[in-house]
Amino acid sequence: MALIPVFHGDVGADGKLALDPAEQPRRRGYLQTLAGRRVDVVVKVHREKRSDRQNRWWWGIAVPLIAHELGYDKHEHETVHYALVAKCFGTKWDPVMKQDIPTVRSSSLSTVQFSELMEWTVRWAATEHGMNVPLPNESEHA
Repeated sequence: MALIPVFHGDVGADGKLALDPAEQPRRRGYLQTLAGRRVDVVVKVHREKRSDRQNRWWWGIAVPLIAHELGYDKHEHETVHYALVAKCFGTKWDPVMKQDIPTVRSSSLSTVQFSELMEWTVRWAATEHGMNVPLPNESEHA
């Protein structure tokens, strides 16, 4: 499966698309590989991915702390991660996999959605298990 690059831009008040000028050399190089071919162009609203700080907190503080307190081993942190995402955002039945799966892909959470997951996790850990999971601004390790 070939990777397809993503290029960024802005749509002005006049409705015109202005592509990011810093990406022009990369964009031109990619388009040259498609010379003479018919293409599809997709324009969608840009979504900010979770920040590095959020990611460091999640995998360095929240998940390990919760996993430890609930008796999971280090190699089971990913299991805890997916369980928390599913519990926060819900699940849906997947007839192909014949199991419930999270309604959101954790890898595609925006910064806003990830903030929601972080805050929910702190509340859930406190109310359901009496755990104190510090938020990033409450911990020197995040």
